[in-house]
Amino acid sequence: MRAVDVVVIGGGVIGASVACALARGGASVVLIERDDLGAHASRAAAGMLAPITESLARGPIFTLGLESLSLLEHELDELRELSGVDPELTRSGILRVAHAAEAPALRAHAAALAELGCAWVDGAELRKRDARLAPELAGALHSPREGHVDAYLLTRAYAGAAVRRGATVRRDTEALGLLRVDDRIVGVRTSAGEIPAHDVILCTGAWARHASDWLGVPIPVDPVKGQMLALDGGEPHGGPILWGDGAYIVPRRNGQLRIGATVEHVGFDARPTAAGVATLLAGAFAIAPALRTATFVETWAGLRPGTRDHLPLVGRVPGLEGAWLAVGHHRNGILLAALSGRALAREILDGARWPGLDAFDPARASLQNPSRAERAPGRTT
Repeated sequence: MRAVDVVVIGGGVIGASVACALARGGASVVLIERDDLGAHASRAAAGMLAPITESLARGPIFTLGLESLSLLEHELDELRELSGVDPELTRSGILRVAHAAEAPALRAHAAALAELGCAWVDGAELRKRDARLAPELAGALHSPREGHVDAYLLTRAYAGAAVRRGATVRRDTEALGLLRVDDRIVGVRTSAGEIPAHDVILCTGAWARHASDWLGVPIPVDPVKGQMLALDGGEPHGGPILWGDGAYIVPRRNGQLRIGATVEHVGFDARPTAAGVATLLAGAFAIAPALRTATFVETWAGLRPGTRDHLPLVGRVPGLEGAWLAVGHHRNGILLAALSGRALAREILDGARWPGLDAFDPARASLQNPSRAERAPGRTT
């Protein structure tokens, strides 16, 4: 078979974005996916775009997340036109609600983030905006810059745009190993045959660690289960995302409310559980007690790819030419998809590292020596 420039392994939102960016740059690209596009974490995700509310501190997720959000906003019209898919970007803003004990810290954060439009909303004003909210809430940090997309539709939009730019997508094609000559990867062995390539990018999400033997280096990514559920409040209800300590509530265009999400270290067990549903409902009711009368629609779970320092691995595999990673995005895969794709395309095609991306370098020291606590299995919800 004739060699291609790049094979992308994994058809979630990260793999689709990477394929789209490479095809935009003129590379010949084959994207392979063992199931269907967006079949795993990208279908389960709430689709939040929350670089500010997620961290509140100006670390890598904050700075690179804001940059990625801007990239997505600027490329959205092109994605719609090329793919025929609308990812349903909603610039809803987020209200990070607080009880009395949390209010001083969040008020201080709101002041520090004023340049990004953030502001403190006191409890009385909060309930004027939404009468469903709990009377115990002391207020909220309002972040108007943030919002959400439909994660599955965004995945399809990236993949569709990649195809329009000349990429090939192969569903139901499982990667079985890598083709290697000395210290260079030269292609992929798949369930449908070999695909020679100059570069190979692993975008395999929670299953990334399974490729460690192929590469000869460990990929420190583990599955982190996130359970979610949907409620129907009886009528369409827009407005901002509501974010509390125990849950977040994302209003969708169809009138449903997406409630998420647990954080569970239970291996590859992707079953929704009664305990998970109970935890999410309790968190949602603490924000908006009126949701007790909402209609329960469904529950589901996905497996996020987590790393020890909660930052993704985006870049060249240490010590191996032609091998690249875009994995470990944990809770921020949808947010960081645009930047991850653009950054890898720039480095592979132009040899230029994306500014600020060293925090995501797969060779960073923080991944090499896990603490005793990190070695021990655990579970949090």
